[in-house]
Amino acid sequence: MFNKIMITAALIGVSASVMAANRPSGYTTICKIGETCTVSKATNVAFGADDKFVYKVLNGSFSCSVATFGSDPNPAKSVKECSIPSSGTGVSSTSSSKSSVAATSSSKSSVASSSGSTTTSGECKAGAVIENKTVDCGGKTIGLTCPGDAEGQPPVITLKNATIKNVRIAGSGGADGIHCTSGACRAENVVWEDICEDAASLVSSGTKFTISGGSAYNNTSNSPGSKPDKIFQHNSKNSTYEITNGFTAKGVNGKLWRSCGNCSSNGGPRYVVINNVTIDGTIGSIAGVNRNFGDKATIRNLKIKGYKSGSPKVCEEFQGVQKGSESSKYGEYWNTAYCDVSKSDVTAF
Repeated sequence: MFNKIMITAALIGVSASVMAANRPSGYTTICKIGETCTVSKATNVAFGADDKFVYKVLNGSFSCSVATFGSDPNPAKSVKECSIPSSGTGVSSTSSSKSSVAATSSSKSSVASSSGSTTTSGECKAGAVIENKTVDCGGKTIGLTCPGDAEGQPPVITLKNATIKNVRIAGSGGADGIHCTSGACRAENVVWEDICEDAASLVSSGTKFTISGGSAYNNTSNSPGSKPDKIFQHNSKNSTYEITNGFTAKGVNGKLWRSCGNCSSNGGPRYVVINNVTIDGTIGSIAGVNRNFGDKATIRNLKIKGYKSGSPKVCEEFQGVQKGSESSKYGEYWNTAYCDVSKSDVTAF
């Protein structure tokens, strides 16, 4: 009987160790969603559930809520937690008497489907090339420069069949954002403080680029990258962009996503899936596909601030051309082979 009890306990322990956590490894929960937390100094606070988090540096009292952190890292989970590094002190919750339990030092964290290992923020630095792994930056801010909207700037991060998560791209150092150059890539809970050239690009032999949560802002008044251009650039052929899980575009932007209209050796098809995305600002259009290359945009659950029919354009069809020519526009379309979107998929707020 004793052996059976010990085996059962061991199995329960193993089961618990593989369950997704509501706080990052090395963090301590201080309160849950809907509660008010207090930290006595500037602290990098994580908010989320099930190994999906956003981070924000906070000081004093704050509400553990989506409104405080700016995005919902895991809309599927109603119960989320606010947590801080376990070395943090002087914290409290005004609505829960239960003491916080320190996070374990387990090395387990979310691992992208494209890679087999996870590392922490040691590899999270401007100019890094990340290959076949997940790098969790833990809310770190990184950047290069932003001399203007000029093409040909280097990427802040290059992904090769890899994932980067929980990072902020500095407003003064956005350069050409994040590049996916091979395999399946993922940018999770990334905040672009101010887009320079593009926020992210799918290029070379990249097959899929998922943008999960996070936000991107473009300042047109006093920023070197002020031109309201596209947020996400798509150059790689026979590949897919997915923008999802509450990603939010802010400020003034030209397009959310564009299949390259006049690349060298241009062609297709290119695909984009836009689902559960919010446009909390001004934008010219959402998606631009090249009809003649067989591109397709699938759009669902799109929320646009102040949206009215035709403003902004939701899905535009173009004629793709080769470098040196200008891509001509056919106009906005609904429910076609290239623009898979109905008017009911778009709501105003």
